[in-house]
Amino acid sequence: MPQSDVDGPDRSAGERFRRWSERHADDEPLLPVPGWWPWPLQEVSHRDGDPDTGMVAVDLLPQHDRVNPEAVLVRQPREEAPFDYGWPGAAWHPEDDPELVVRAQQWDDGPWRWTLFVRGAPLPAEALRRIQDTIEWRPAWVL
Repeated sequence: MPQSDVDGPDRSAGERFRRWSERHADDEPLLPVPGWWPWPLQEVSHRDGDPDTGMVAVDLLPQHDRVNPEAVLVRQPREEAPFDYGWPGAAWHPEDDPELVVRAQQWDDGPWRWTLFVRGAPLPAEALRRIQDTIEWRPAWVL
């Protein structure tokens, strides 16, 4: 296989996953979790992370996914290239409804850039402020 076929985002993601798994083999990592969310959540879980840079991406899965959209919350150093969640400007996966585009809402906090990816309509400014103000570092959870 040519070297160019094994380089790129997939290799980087695989390397990050390996380093994350090694770093947190004996503990449960804390994740940035909003204390307030506009609809009930079913699960908060680790999606991606780089223990060397502090980048972390968290899946926020709703209790009623047919009504409320899923989301991904990402914290990364401001100087890094933007986190790539999959299908930029489109749905999460090729089989998803193309009408439900993914919106990215960003804010900076010191050396960190936060991005909230939400499928469908972007969150109103007041909801985004409430999320920002209530982020806590907690373990992953499932109802």
